[in-house]
Amino acid sequence: MLGVTLAIAGMALHMVTGQVVWEASASLAIGALLVYVAYRLGRDARDQLIGEAADREASGKIRELLRAQPEIDSVEALFTMKTGLDSALVAARVDLVPGLDSERVEDVAVRIKRSIARTVPEADQIFLDVTDRRAEEAAESPAATGERGGA
Repeated sequence: MLGVTLAIAGMALHMVTGQVVWEASASLAIGALLVYVAYRLGRDARDQLIGEAADREASGKIRELLRAQPEIDSVEALFTMKTGLDSALVAARVDLVPGLDSERVEDVAVRIKRSIARTVPEADQIFLDVTDRRAEEAAESPAATGERGGA
């Protein structure tokens, strides 16, 4: 609407004064307006790019939730990726405390996935990768040394 107003004003001033400079100035103003609109659209679209990492607040919430789990010894890696406007993928590599059997590991994984989904609703695809530390590394883990109140 602003562009049309500029064009009409430029043409009217050209017709009234007989000077072409008004129409040329209106054309330049319309061009500047188009550049501004393109810049704003590009900036707004950047936030909706698929494949970009999820926002830092969501990643921070997920990391804190993982660290608060008594069965998780350490969070080795956390990756997030937008997969749509209101959806994200979460992949976490975690080291569990020593001594959990396979059934307990499965229960813990399901509980953690549900907790992440409740905490960050846009996280609709959640993958947990449980790492297997070597025995000498496990002996130095926070759970083994008592830093987390473990063994």
